[in-house]
Amino acid sequence: MATKIVPTLRAALERLKHGGTINGLLLGWRGQVLVNLLPYEDFRAERLVQEVRDARDHFSEGGRDVESFWFGFAGVHALVVFRGDCSLTILHALDADVDFLTCCGSAFLEDAQTLIGALLTPSDDGMSEADTQELLDHAGMRLPPPTNLLGRELI
Repeated sequence: MATKIVPTLRAALERLKHGGTINGLLLGWRGQVLVNLLPYEDFRAERLVQEVRDARDHFSEGGRDVESFWFGFAGVHALVVFRGDCSLTILHALDADVDFLTCCGSAFLEDAQTLIGALLTPSDDGMSEADTQELLDHAGMRLPPPTNLLGRELI
């Protein structure tokens, strides 16, 4: 599954990474690393995904629903945002950015959940004519498409 969605998610994460004082990003799904943009090796990223997932499970067993963790270290802060089975770990430099990054991370994960859900439960016939609508101008003439549509089978 990860090989199909990684290019799309990695491109979105690269744009997010260049948006401020972010030093690294890590996208996890359940216990797996989907995209590792941290300045660490893959085995450390896998361990981090497992540790934050275990921490979230620990708090949820006590009746608390955890949506994010924020840790402060010397010179770097770690923010972990959760949505469903996905987790996004953001390493950033300024502690004043935590609210903004939480909002950005939450919005990203909402989109990521939609993409992952679509890939995990694809339709049997893929895209059909019923899923699209032809664009017409005021005179009823056919307009050229403004964007290219990528169906589920092409992602």
